[in-house]
Amino acid sequence: MNPSPSNDPFSRTLAEWRVSPKANPNFRPAVWQRIKQRSRETWAAHVRAHLVAWTVTGAAALVAAGWTGHSFARAKLESSREQMVVSYLGNLDPRVMAKLRP
Repeated sequence: MNPSPSNDPFSRTLAEWRVSPKANPNFRPAVWQRIKQRSRETWAAHVRAHLVAWTVTGAAALVAAGWTGHSFARAKLESSREQMVVSYLGNLDPRVMAKLRP
């Protein structure tokens, strides 16, 4: 189902608008030349050229690893602490032991 044609001049202009870019005869050779230049670049040269980005990425990875390790260690500590409390209270009063068992 086609919508009814609009009398809006802007809509008509957009409907009739066509882009006809001129073909650049050197486009494809220029692309291949850039690919060849990049393929000759060594890994060390790439890192030197993008040192700031690699530094930020490395710092972010270290922060994420530290945060994750800290979270796991805290969870393990809480679990161990809870087990020690239950064990201690159970040794003090064996009648309470049944209530404290997880």
